[in-house]
Amino acid sequence: MQSSKFLYLLFSTTYIDRWNDQIRAVEFNELDKQAHKMVITYVLSKIEEKENKIKIDYKKLINYGICEFIYRAVLTDLKPQVFHHLKKHKKNELDEFVKNEIFEIIDDKLKTIFIEYLNSDENEIERRILSAASFLATKWEFDKIYNFSPNGFEKDEIKRKLEFEVEDFFDLVGVRRIEFGSKTKNFLEICATLRFQKRWSKTPRLPQTSVLGHMLMVGVFSYLFSLEYGSSDKKLVNNFWVGLFHDIPEALTRDIISPIKYGVKGLDKILSEYEKEIIEEKLLPFLPNYMRDEMRYFIVDEFANKINLDGKIKKIDDYNLMYSKFNKDKFNGIDGSLIKVGDNLGAFIEAVASIKNGVSPKELVEAKNNLLKKYKNFEMYGIDFDKIFKNLEKD
Repeated sequence: MQSSKFLYLLFSTTYIDRWNDQIRAVEFNELDKQAHKMVITYVLSKIEEKENKIKIDYKKLINYGICEFIYRAVLTDLKPQVFHHLKKHKKNELDEFVKNEIFEIIDDKLKTIFIEYLNSDENEIERRILSAASFLATKWEFDKIYNFSPNGFEKDEIKRKLEFEVEDFFDLVGVRRIEFGSKTKNFLEICATLRFQKRWSKTPRLPQTSVLGHMLMVGVFSYLFSLEYGSSDKKLVNNFWVGLFHDIPEALTRDIISPIKYGVKGLDKILSEYEKEIIEEKLLPFLPNYMRDEMRYFIVDEFANKINLDGKIKKIDDYNLMYSKFNKDKFNGIDGSLIKVGDNLGAFIEAVASIKNGVSPKELVEAKNNLLKKYKNFEMYGIDFDKIFKNLEKD
């Protein structure tokens, strides 16, 4: 079981400001950057696999992405330029420092994954895609900053550097498409707007978190829980992507808070149908044809337990069957019930963190207490979620 200290370490990236030496119209933080990076990673990997005919190990891709997230969470105080300089000249020392920091708070499976990442070749296709995605997310941030205040200190120098560096990734088809096209770029722009949408609308919180940052936390939680219970590789990968993309429709509908969504009889069903319509009309058309079915599978009825049986999607009401009967790659399964727990855990951390920071409106206190009550004595796939929620409140 992952420790609460580790889960809080990941969440702490929402406190890490980016570009805080530049004039910005909005603030950027590390959690949102990592989430944006993984969204781009998905798109680049699918394009590379389909159009460049390169086999992508998606389990490795996600493993490495999470390890890079952890790495950055530990090295919170380093400015990106300093971070990359030290990675180039003092890699072994930095690796050892990060490893020593996290090995007391992560489980053995994640330790093995982290060591594999540290020993991996940065020229592996999975590492290359992650590097390209990180660069594009950074470039997206800077474009917003530059357009707001083009005459700021070092702006032109940074702009020239980014324009030169992008060519280092032109061997990847997806990078060229994003740089010179508009269709796929528009999909990523829609996703990126979720950086600006704040969670818990009308509820004061500290820190405020974005929808996009929340999506990454849910993706990582879903992946870690799937890893812990021994999910099949295909289900493990699916669970991460579903967690990462589960709130994408909110880019088009905005967040509709639960008291409204579930307090008005029949509204949740109407909204669900409306979401399906706008997904088909305003989201999927921006993806290449070969990506649309999978994205639809991920984000429509995102909390349903699903398998693919003889080419047809089948929902499984009893989540235990996803563990006992359908835990094989051939079923292309999604543990919707487990992802829902991850979604609630993300909300719980947001509420508890704000309360501990001294901002505790009654809505957050009620949400925290309701979730503790909901998951009291609750276990799924051998994972004691009651203990996880209680430890997060205690620590």
